[in-house]
Amino acid sequence: MKKISLFAMLAIVPMCGAMAAQNKNMNNNQPTYWSVTEVMTLPDNSPVVMRGRITKNIGEQMYLFEDSSGNIVMEIDEEDWNGNTVRVNDIVTIYGKVDKGDNSVEIDVESVEK
Repeated sequence: MKKISLFAMLAIVPMCGAMAAQNKNMNNNQPTYWSVTEVMTLPDNSPVVMRGRITKNIGEQMYLFEDSSGNIVMEIDEEDWNGNTVRVNDIVTIYGKVDKGDNSVEIDVESVEK
């Protein structure tokens, strides 16, 4: 019985360390923001959180997003705005996924927060 308890404790200790490291990376529940430059290097379908400004509507549900490192095209469906009214140059937080095409990188937005 004591051997089982010891093995159980040894299995739990590494998990506690991993959870503590994960919590440290979350920075008190604040998301880690990806820059436009960083997003360009990520694989297709990578989840991202970005902070910056939507500077221009460039077509049906397509918008130009900008942060200090550059700009990127985003597809934002009507329901993704979550009822927010966003004006040009308002700072927003974007939750989405990288959408890589043959020669392009865009963000498929899942949610916009103001």
